[in-house]
Amino acid sequence: MIRLTLKSNKKPIYIAPEAITAICDNRDGGAEVYSSVDFSLVTESPEEVVRKVLEWKLKMAKYKASLYRGDMGAAEIYASDLHMLVGLGDADIYKIVGEFLKEEPNHDAR
Repeated sequence: MIRLTLKSNKKPIYIAPEAITAICDNRDGGAEVYSSVDFSLVTESPEEVVRKVLEWKLKMAKYKASLYRGDMGAAEIYASDLHMLVGLGDADIYKIVGEFLKEEPNHDAR
């Protein structure tokens, strides 16, 4: 998820980058971010939204690759970067990574 700011009330909104279907410039400033069934007006520019989406996807790919390699040091760094995009604190990283590692591996994924 990426954290954006709603134009109407300046509160944060968290949007899954995978759900975004279009990003348009809003004539009153900011961007219109479209998902499959809805759209949100945000204060960020279309370019900033696109940058956050691309950054999220790149960091997520690197995070998954580091977990696959078993490089937990790199995984924690990428997890930290992802949390900063969402606006979560670093303290949550260890809990989430730890929970992920406890899960049963999906042997069908390979």
